[in-house]
Amino acid sequence: MTEEVRNRTLEMPRQLKFVRVFLWIQAVLNLLVSALVTSLAINELDHGNEEAGLSLALAVLGFVVAVVLVACAVRISRGSPWVRPTVIAVEGLSVVMGVISLVSGGAVTQLIGMAIAVAIIVTLNKPEERAWFTR
Repeated sequence: MTEEVRNRTLEMPRQLKFVRVFLWIQAVLNLLVSALVTSLAINELDHGNEEAGLSLALAVLGFVVAVVLVACAVRISRGSPWVRPTVIAVEGLSVVMGVISLVSGGAVTQLIGMAIAVAIIVTLNKPEERAWFTR
């Protein structure tokens, strides 16, 4: 094995390092937003608004997604084979939820999150990055 090939298999591709950073950012933002929504939903439930249960359920889902993103961010540097399809699925759901939000009158700032999600999906499907998970 040549030195260049050996280094390639030992060192995580540069673009995956950026993906890892964005996974951490997304996880932290999911935690913050989920904590805020949980607080607001509990307050609404305390005041008799039964419809806040959906918000609370979505907040719990946000916490679950944050935990999944943290696990993926931690394991991406090892090239664990389950990380790539998991991140693609989470980012795909993020794009779908962004489109639904935009269609239902959500903020245009959703486009930023959708663009990041699409960029991560595209990056994970490049040959060098894909090879990182199958070595």
